[in-house]
Amino acid sequence: MGQEMSKKEPFIINTAPGEAYGEKFRFWQGCPTILRTRGGRLFAGWYSGGMGEPHPENYNLLIRSEDDGMTWNRPELVISGRGEEDSIAIDIQLWLDPQGRMWLFFVRLFSAPGSKPTDPDHWTTWAMICEDPDAETLNWSKPRQIFTGFLRTQPTVLSDGSWVTCAYDRSSEYLCYAQSRDQGRTWVPRHAGRRLTNTFDEIMILERNDHSLMMFARDQNPLLVKCECSNLEQKDWSDGRYTGILNSSSRFFLRRLKSGRIILIHNDSSRQRTNLTAELSDDDGKTWSSSIVLDSAANVSYPDAVESDDGRIFIIYDCGRMTFKEIRMAQITEEDIIAGTLVNYDSYRARIISKAPGNPDPKIYSQKMQEWKQWKSLRFIY
Repeated sequence: MGQEMSKKEPFIINTAPGEAYGEKFRFWQGCPTILRTRGGRLFAGWYSGGMGEPHPENYNLLIRSEDDGMTWNRPELVISGRGEEDSIAIDIQLWLDPQGRMWLFFVRLFSAPGSKPTDPDHWTTWAMICEDPDAETLNWSKPRQIFTGFLRTQPTVLSDGSWVTCAYDRSSEYLCYAQSRDQGRTWVPRHAGRRLTNTFDEIMILERNDHSLMMFARDQNPLLVKCECSNLEQKDWSDGRYTGILNSSSRFFLRRLKSGRIILIHNDSSRQRTNLTAELSDDDGKTWSSSIVLDSAANVSYPDAVESDDGRIFIIYDCGRMTFKEIRMAQITEEDIIAGTLVNYDSYRARIISKAPGNPDPKIYSQKMQEWKQWKSLRFIY
């Protein structure tokens, strides 16, 4: 069974998860994340388990690739909650910090009947750290709660050395984030401007060349929301306002590339989670001068990305969490985006790296679906 934590902990950390967590036993899967180590190893993670999101049987999984994503191993780490104690582990997020350490963030959902999304302990973000993610055997720190809220995007390192990371807080009227000035040992809660609607905001923050800050956020409406701050002191955030950038109320990805350009990956659609698109900005996010469609299928969403030292951009996302049940990848370059089509020989789009069965046993599926509906009817989840 691998290593398990004490029963006093709200999670089970399984370092030898076995066949029970293989693709053929998954009724759904989605919300992926990706990381590349200094040595070139790729890690990917997402969550599954049970009948959907959320479910008391949810778990987060971690896989690795030694060949730039061409092949992947079976899950080598699984983080599951204790559903019988109303503790659920959801929404894994990977990140490589400036020291080369791999952070594995995940969210604990406290799902007891009567618990509300505005309660401070309803969603909490936890983290584990692997000091050497290029080692053959990974050693992980004990999970610890780092702040309240729902983290679903990568942190950003600012030029003053501090780290900022964004966690949704249902109880606040503001777009919230946390800041660390000691390499993640402690985190101070902060907030930007007022949000426009109370939905999962899944914020990402970018530092511009003049050291001002730009924040993009998801919204219930099909447009990205933007807040701005004039300097790193972070005292004059503007309130949220709609941009002209389409986004069908889904997670996006925003990051400065090694070239200095900014990449934005989002659903370029007002109605459906389709037309997953990568765009480039040459002017610090004022305009977006070139783009490429990564995947025009229906129900593609939740991109996460990482750039290699040689400028390749690895993008992971899901397709039809409960229908196609696919985790897909793209590998592109800035040249591909500028051309609007793939011009690099090694680039690709819409490669399936994991697919759960399309037709599970109907009797088992029906029974489990009824149990899930009953479970949800007693709880205030979102």
